[in-house]
Amino acid sequence: MSDRLEQFIRDNQASFDHLKAPPGVWDRVAPGPKPVFPIWKVTTIAASALLLIAVGYIFGMRAQPSQLGANYSEFQEAEQYYQSRINQKMEQIKTLPVGQEVMTDLQVLDEVYAQLRKELDEDPNTKPEMLLSAMIRHQQQKLDILEKILKRVDKYQTNENHNHEM
Repeated sequence: MSDRLEQFIRDNQASFDHLKAPPGVWDRVAPGPKPVFPIWKVTTIAASALLLIAVGYIFGMRAQPSQLGANYSEFQEAEQYYQSRINQKMEQIKTLPVGQEVMTDLQVLDEVYAQLRKELDEDPNTKPEMLLSAMIRHQQQKLDILEKILKRVDKYQTNENHNHEM
């Protein structure tokens, strides 16, 4: 069929030459080049936005320690208080005939406290108020345990003294 069409166009070429295409036909058939949006403009805008976010984050992180400062100084005072009391009780317990199991359990308590302190110092995603509160509670509980140990040992020694007197 294409051969017949070509033959028809060749035979009637003279009659087609005087006709002109309406304006804009060639624009619709073969449009011009599309406008290109340079990639460097997009990357410049993205880099600027990222830089602004990073600067905001850095300034935000610098503002946080001041909020923790007051709580941290109160914690340090409480920690010093409990640590001095714990040290006193530990010195008393070391002079008493206490089993090795008790000393091992007390070392486990110290390890738990060291883990809490390490998490406070190293992990920026933790909530410091919660950790400080947990650390203070831990010290209080340790002091309570030491006092109970001393009372039991004292009670045991008192009972033994009464038994020897009878």
